[in-house]
Amino acid sequence: MKKIIHIALLCLTTIAFSQVKNISEKTTINTELSFGRLGLDCSGRGACGFNTSTTKAQANTQVTYNKENTITLIIDRSKITKEEEYKIVGQYLTTTSKVNELTFIMEEDLTLEAETKIGLKTAKPLTKIAKGNYPIIITKDTFTIRLKLE
Repeated sequence: MKKIIHIALLCLTTIAFSQVKNISEKTTINTELSFGRLGLDCSGRGACGFNTSTTKAQANTQVTYNKENTITLIIDRSKITKEEEYKIVGQYLTTTSKVNELTFIMEEDLTLEAETKIGLKTAKPLTKIAKGNYPIIITKDTFTIRLKLE
């Protein structure tokens, strides 16, 4: 009986010391994101710039670096205009819109500014958001988009 208790205690300590602390590998910043195509007028579709020097009250987007070479944009719909909403989804949303079929289109690559890269703590070789089509998760309060970094 003593041996069984002794073995159980040895197993218990081994299990306790083999546990790994789950460390979150995400970094989040609040920004004011401008929508449209990169250029003088910032029109069209996509994201054309991050303003990371805004306060949390001014920010319309929460940006999270996911450590797998992607960033997630959570856009607060109450802080954007209908025109900006159009630039994100490509149409004016109504109650009959098929929100599961909408796509966020980055028409051009967007180079990340140094301030944004530092705030997100991205890997050094990742310098831009890749152009392409990205699915949008639409709720009553937010748009959520996961973008690929290159």
